[in-house]
Amino acid sequence: MSEHRRSFINWGVSEEGEESDSQAEEKIEEDDGIPVRYGYPSKIKEKKKMAIDPDGATMQAKGGERVLMKVSAFRQSLSKKRAASGALLIGVIGMAACVLPGSTPTRYIPDQMKKTSSAFDYHDGANYGYNETTFDVGNSEQSGKYNLQLDEPMISGGITIPPYIDATFVDTFQPSDDGGFELTPFLATSGEYPFFWRVPNVGSRIENMLVSCVKAVLATSAFRDDERGAENALRVYNIEDRAYVNVDLSQTFGIERASDLNLADSGLADVFVSPHFNYVAHKLLSSPQHKGRMFTVFRHPIERAIVSHSDFIKKHQADSRLAQMSLAEFAQSDYSSKDWLTRFLANKRDDIVTWEDVQKAKEILRKKFLIGLYDRIEESIERIERYFGWFKNGPLERECHQNLIAAARAHDTEDYMYEVGQEGSIDIGSEVYGLMLKNNEKDMEVYWYAVGLFEEQGKLFPPLSW
Repeated sequence: MSEHRRSFINWGVSEEGEESDSQAEEKIEEDDGIPVRYGYPSKIKEKKKMAIDPDGATMQAKGGERVLMKVSAFRQSLSKKRAASGALLIGVIGMAACVLPGSTPTRYIPDQMKKTSSAFDYHDGANYGYNETTFDVGNSEQSGKYNLQLDEPMISGGITIPPYIDATFVDTFQPSDDGGFELTPFLATSGEYPFFWRVPNVGSRIENMLVSCVKAVLATSAFRDDERGAENALRVYNIEDRAYVNVDLSQTFGIERASDLNLADSGLADVFVSPHFNYVAHKLLSSPQHKGRMFTVFRHPIERAIVSHSDFIKKHQADSRLAQMSLAEFAQSDYSSKDWLTRFLANKRDDIVTWEDVQKAKEILRKKFLIGLYDRIEESIERIERYFGWFKNGPLERECHQNLIAAARAHDTEDYMYEVGQEGSIDIGSEVYGLMLKNNEKDMEVYWYAVGLFEEQGKLFPPLSW
């Protein structure tokens, strides 16, 4: 992640782009053509919000421009002295805690992440060309074969992926010097943007890790129902130590607003997050200035559909009729989505989805997506973070990921137990499984192809650290 992008902060710029009185000790020069201003904001509450990079720089948007904020060398030296004093004090306290009776022991953070799996645990890939060869329930490690090659196109006979997708999003892999394939290198300074395609009932969990553990600044849907999402200037707001640009990319009109305010040119976001990658390609990204790098995490379509029912029930407790809707009733209602993955990949929201669309969806995944799997979330997260240069295998990062994964798995178990308690069985072959399968027939083809891609892409990564 670029040093500058990480530390944008909303401080003291009016909506008209005029400087407010919260700037102090102003001194203007330029750094690679970017205006530079020295000094801290004058208000103590702003100091508490400041994010300072190792080089002492923070950034903000001013009238659509990029302004580089720097702390003078003198103040940086003072900060280093204070930090050294603080570290010494902490060390003394820590040593004392080790010898005092009743002291709290140091918490144990393992060197490797414990592998987890979803409570639903569906294994029906053989029906869709994916043959599992081994499966270890204890480690949630599986290997299989889909009989695919990364250079094998999934479309033929005049079927093509949209030209704007091909032009706007970078291919995930490229030919290597030895005649094989390698991951297409990502450079944070290239103007390209990581784009997380957010799939319902899985995307929010990955988004939490990006903003909490990676500390990425996200342009997502955090301001969907917030007046700050309608301001006439882009800013980064810190919400509970999480940084978001004040946009809403979950809706098309929010994407249009972000486009009007030149989100890509602003450099405020580290990652774009949206379910509408086709619309983002049209409105926010451009070639060659700001291309996108797509990645996503897939969840088994039947599992995702069942979880959507659990969420539906929770959201409609005030309506007794909807709150008592069974999973079978939900599956046969208009509230249950049909082939969501294929529809959004092929950009056919309302039209009938065909098998030609399935092939087109597979081809877009093959060429343009770094694939992750929710059932192998630890491995998926490490791949994503390695690909974009975010991976840090430190104890704090491992603990952050482990805590969020544990919370997600606990949520999965809660959903599973609720549905089993209501239906008796949601296993393969049950009535409700069949109903959900009918709604996601084409998505199952796409999903298991993605699982095969996940296996093939794994050959391009170094051995796992987690």
